[in-house]
Amino acid sequence: MSPRRRRLIQLVCALALLAGLGGVFALVAWSDQPQVRYASLRCIYREIYWERGPVDVVVVGTSRTKWGVSPEAVSAALDPGADPPAVVLNVSRSWRGTNQMLQQLVDVQAERGIAKAIVVEYSREGDVVATSRRYYDYYPDHAAVVPLSTFGEDHAFKPREPAYLLARDLLDLGQQRVDYALDRLLTGKADKNRVIPVGERPAGDSGGCTGKDRPLRQQALDDWAARTTDRLGPWEEREPVGYPMGAINNDAQRESIRRIVAFGAEHGIDVYFVLMPRYYDSPTKQEYLDRFEREFGAPLLAPPKEVLRELNDEGYSDPNHLWEKGRLAYSEWLGGEIARRSGG
Repeated sequence: MSPRRRRLIQLVCALALLAGLGGVFALVAWSDQPQVRYASLRCIYREIYWERGPVDVVVVGTSRTKWGVSPEAVSAALDPGADPPAVVLNVSRSWRGTNQMLQQLVDVQAERGIAKAIVVEYSREGDVVATSRRYYDYYPDHAAVVPLSTFGEDHAFKPREPAYLLARDLLDLGQQRVDYALDRLLTGKADKNRVIPVGERPAGDSGGCTGKDRPLRQQALDDWAARTTDRLGPWEEREPVGYPMGAINNDAQRESIRRIVAFGAEHGIDVYFVLMPRYYDSPTKQEYLDRFEREFGAPLLAPPKEVLRELNDEGYSDPNHLWEKGRLAYSEWLGGEIARRSGG
């Protein structure tokens, strides 16, 4: 092969490589748009980007909060008879991922504004939901639903992780992002998340993404009550309990909590964390709640025994999730508690 031919082939290969890299960069940049990031969370996209006007209270959490907090009931309890009523937005979704919840709060604040308070579900350490997820506390679609700019901060959520694993994780996030972006481009999954001009958006009111209640699983409830009673004794006789704090498996959640508290302080927004109880959960020790507030600088709210008793009386659809009766009772308590603490 002549030198001239070799140089021509090398030039063509270099141009093809540059074109390929450029295409990847363009694809990833396209995937950073909110309508693409929220392709798997369409209801949440609509609540943030299809309506306008500030939100008084934003609620984020897992499926427990999605089905456990009624925005309308919280609004009514915050300021009974207010006209107009407080706007409460529940943008919870299934699965954990407190750092992704933080991004939702950032997006709500940037797009609509948060006037009064943030409410965040706290997954207590040692809970089966906490131990069944990975150490990093990633939402399942984390690499797709957060902006690329957050990837550079990923290491901060894993302060006890070796450097070589941090590098591996960063590369893994990048690879996942390209895969998600290509899938969403080829399948059109983001097409329904239309961009609506601000002038065409309706004024927002209280709402969220709860949807239809989960089906009643009475046998599961009965089995759960029997198991917890065998292990802990009759519910009415139980003393309040506390939970561990500081496990390495929960480093990411704790760092996310600190950042949410700092975000609230930066924008002058009250921050509350809440425990979403399971069926037949014991009451929570005040000492544990006090420790949480000392550690993070924001209160952790837990329903008292009288509210738990009401929830246990046909308030659950299954051992983990409230339904209409329980959701109303929990939400009335939560709204009243926020109003009391905020002086409302």
